[in-house]
Order: sequence, then structure tokens, then C-alpha cells
Amino acid sequence: MPITHDNYDQLKIDKLRHYLEDMTAKGHAKPYEIFVDSLKVVPKTEDPKDFDNYEYYMNDDTEKIRIVIYNSNLSPRNDQYCFYVKQHKQDKGLNGLGDIENIIQEKLTARDKEHEVKRMQEELAETKQKLEEAEEYIDELEEKLELSANDKHKLKNIDLVELGSAVLGRLAEKNADVLSGLGLSGIGSKDQKQLDTPQPQGEASFQKKTDNPALSEEEQQYIATLKQLQNCFDEPQMVAVIGILNQLMADPTQVNPVAELLNIKNP
Repeated sequence: MPITHDNYDQLKIDKLRHYLEDMTAKGHAKPYEIFVDSLKVVPKTEDPKDFDNYEYYMNDDTEKIRIVIYNSNLSPRNDQYCFYVKQHKQDKGLNGLGDIENIIQEKLTARDKEHEVKRMQEELAETKQKLEEAEEYIDELEEKLELSANDKHKLKNIDLVELGSAVLGRLAEKNADVLSGLGLSGIGSKDQKQLDTPQPQGEASFQKKTDNPALSEEEQQYIATLKQLQNCFDEPQMVAVIGILNQLMADPTQVNPVAELLNIKNP
């Protein structure tokens, strides 16, 4: 049965209380009892809540506090911790009420530190929670960016490939002989059939879609680019340009050879 002797130290006494609380929380409660001088002020118990009851029995004449912690209720083996209040007073040159006030102040300081540690632990847990929420938000943004990248060729409900095919289909109807000479006689035929299917709004429906005032600035720029192409090329040239684009979209590996042929430097 080891016995530890020490001057009165509130921090060390509080550590013993924390030890008993921790063991109880883990399901391994330790029986203990506390003596103030020769008086047993906390009878043998496993409840850590009774630990601080010894304080009510301390006064100016208190010489020693003895805390006995047993291995179990079935074993007499124990560890004893003796804290000498009188020796503590002599070392600090204190006497009378000042001694008790000093002890109380030490206890308050120790508990203030304990509360500060708990507060910091709570702040750390809150910070970790905010960090996890931030990481989830970042993952959500990355998913949205990925979806946005996949839709970069679309103007809201207008797919640029479909738009190009629609324009090509209209031109193919008027320039079938030119397309045949370019080896593109089949281009736009499928789309043209779809365009020839009666629509509730007629041809005006496509015009309304492209003239939609709700289009973003980027979408309006795509429409402006198509109009610029129509202004730069006559109909046979436009047929050829869109035919070339259609072939490049079908086989993107041909982009670089075409760029080299036209002496266009890749960025």
C-alpha cells in the first residue's frame, strides 16, 4: 500500500478527483475515502460527487488531508495520498485566517484553470465542426464546377452542337448541290427532318429561344458569334465552315492537323 506525502497542493488533489471521475465514466469506478486529520469526512464510496465534501471540515487548525483510493470493493489494497496543510503554511510563512484564504484562493485558481481548459476544448470541438462543414461545402462547390464544365457547350436549353446542326440543316436545304460537291451530302439531313416536323410555334419557336432576354451575357456572346459568322461568309462558305466544324466535333483529333495546315499556333 504505497503512501505519498506532499505539501498541500490543490492541483494535485483535483487531479485525484479527475482520476476518480474518469474511471467512473469508463465503468471502472474506484472506491475511496477522505480524512481530515483523524476524522473520516467522506466514508468509503464510489461516487466522485462526494469528493469535495472534505472542504467543509477544513479550518485554521487542519494539519493533514488523507485520500485513500482502493483497488476495488473486494480488495483492501489501496493507495494513500497525504497532503500536509501545516507544513504548507510554514513553508509560505502564513498563519491564522490568511492560511485558509490562501488555500481557498488556490482552489479557486485551480478551478479557473480547469474551466479554461474545458472552454478551450469546447472551442476546439466547435472549430473542428466548422472545418468539416467547410470541407463539405468545398466538395459541393467542386461538384457544381465539374457539372458546369460538362455543360460549357450549352446555352441553358440550347446545345451548341444541335444549334450548329440546325443551322447546317437550313443551309443544306438550299445548297444540297454544294454539300454534295464537298462530300457532305448526308450532313444535316436527320436534323432537317426533325426541323420539318410541325411545331406548335412554327419556325418562330427557335427565334424566340435565341432571343430570350433571360439569356446570360456569355450566352448572348455565343449567339453574336454565330451572327458574325453569317455576316462574314456567304451561304456556300457557311455550309463549308459548319461542315468542317461538324467533322472536327465528330473527330477532335483532326483539330491539330487542320491548325497546322492553316499555320495556326496553339496557345
